[in-house]
Amino acid sequence: MLDSMRIFISKIITATLLMITASSAAWVDSMGDLQSSHIVRQSYMQGLLLGQTYGLYNLADLRSKEKVHKFYEQRGYRTFWFNGSNEPDLSVVDMLNAIKRASKEGLDTARYHLAEIDALFDEVQDGTFDTQREYNLATITLDVMLTDAFVTLAHDLYEGLIDYNRFQSTLKRLAEARDIKYVWDTPFKRVDYIALLKEVKSSGNIEKRLYDLVTKNPLYLNLLDAYERYKVIVSDGGFVQIPNVALKLGSKGSAVKRLAERLFQSGDLDFFDEDYTVFDETLEEALKNFQKRMGIHATGILYKATRNALNVPAHKRLEMIKINLEHARWEKKPMDCNCVFVNIPAFTMYFLEGDAIAFQMPVVVGRKTNPTPIFQAYMSYVVLNPTWSVPQSIVKKEMLKRLQDDPDYLHARHFKAYDGWSKNRKEIDPFDIDWYQYDEESDLPFNFVKDPGKGNPLGKVKFMFPNKYAVYMHDTNEKRLFKRRVRAYSHGCIRLQNPQKMLRFVAENFLNKPYSDIRQLLKKGDSTSLSLSEKIPVYVRYYTSWVNEDGVNFRSDIYGYDKIMSKLMH
Repeated sequence: MLDSMRIFISKIITATLLMITASSAAWVDSMGDLQSSHIVRQSYMQGLLLGQTYGLYNLADLRSKEKVHKFYEQRGYRTFWFNGSNEPDLSVVDMLNAIKRASKEGLDTARYHLAEIDALFDEVQDGTFDTQREYNLATITLDVMLTDAFVTLAHDLYEGLIDYNRFQSTLKRLAEARDIKYVWDTPFKRVDYIALLKEVKSSGNIEKRLYDLVTKNPLYLNLLDAYERYKVIVSDGGFVQIPNVALKLGSKGSAVKRLAERLFQSGDLDFFDEDYTVFDETLEEALKNFQKRMGIHATGILYKATRNALNVPAHKRLEMIKINLEHARWEKKPMDCNCVFVNIPAFTMYFLEGDAIAFQMPVVVGRKTNPTPIFQAYMSYVVLNPTWSVPQSIVKKEMLKRLQDDPDYLHARHFKAYDGWSKNRKEIDPFDIDWYQYDEESDLPFNFVKDPGKGNPLGKVKFMFPNKYAVYMHDTNEKRLFKRRVRAYSHGCIRLQNPQKMLRFVAENFLNKPYSDIRQLLKKGDSTSLSLSEKIPVYVRYYTSWVNEDGVNFRSDIYGYDKIMSKLMH
């Protein structure tokens, strides 16, 4: 009852004050004790949150406006960072320090009102106000800005500047428009930032609790260091541009000096001076390192592809790092385990042991129209001499038309057709089916299977990590594709360049059979499943920029995800 009465009185006073503020400021300033009333302060806060402007004071630039307004509405528009006597508590200083630290996490402190909060807090501490009304408005504005800063900073530290839900909605819309199945499935536990605010303010140490939200994943931490380094390069004027000339070991001239300076800027070359005009072995090694970082064949010769990569402006590289840094915040697990990590833009699979790479190999991933999904699962078994059940998407888009032209298409290519997918399925004769009754929109009730052996696109082994996307890693008959720099040719699954190396490693560490026995099973030719002694985490990811022992790596945005994220970054 008392709260209802307070709200009622507050609304009456708010309406009155809003009407008289502009025309009768002097009268309001002279109201004496009324300005010291908490009800008046509450009315000012409500007015500010509803978009009213009181002279210099307004709250038009709140980043988390809805959450903040609801928070204060539930509090009856009472201040949170100022006590009943309208004085700031010690947590304000802690919050200020937290905001200032945000720049070290690749964030812009202007998002969290640093300049405004700093100035207002100094004024409040110095007591430089002519009237009680101005002091009230200053403390209320400061209070709301601090709350908005906390909620926004907590969100940005934990989730990043790319809103995950908006990103998912955008992918869904594009998938429907383009008829391409885009999947980026890296969910994380949500945080109630208002509840966190209440908790940490009462328990203290706001700065520590905020920065505990930052992921400890090395992908993020290494990108953060790279982001700071490239910010310096951009601020210093960017990269030296390389002229359109061919250079190799023994070349001389001013172009060599420019190349040396450019490689020194990016850390590929350890030293540089104005006399560097001969292309020596040190420069050759530096250029090879640069080529490796770009995914270019490391010849140590400057040619078109390498020159184009060298001449990408530093600010564009910085933007790439920023985008990858932001979605790296979604990586909540440190990945310091025995696990498989596939980076799609790098066309590479890594087997990690703790924080070290046990081995790595080139892979073929999904083409642009059949992108490999971004997700995580657990490898639990290996299939030797696998059969291949053709995915419905391939049946509809590639096989149906051929079956309509020639039902013998299946037999000629050593496929069998079944009336379903169950264990009790029955083989059917393709000549008994009217294939013209189906089209690309139909759900075909048939399972097309290719037996193990020559011509099976899965080769001799596949590594299974059950998932709803029906994606796995496997052998392939198309070894020629591994000679190409860009390897996006599959229907979504991941083809391994050297599956036998992977099989040996898995056998020695995760199977209860010696590798020699497994080789005998492979030679026998029967399809055999082998369960792993422990499940192996598998992370399929999309990083166009990352850091390794060679430095900062960059790759092309083959599926266009960077472009989407750049538009969503706020």
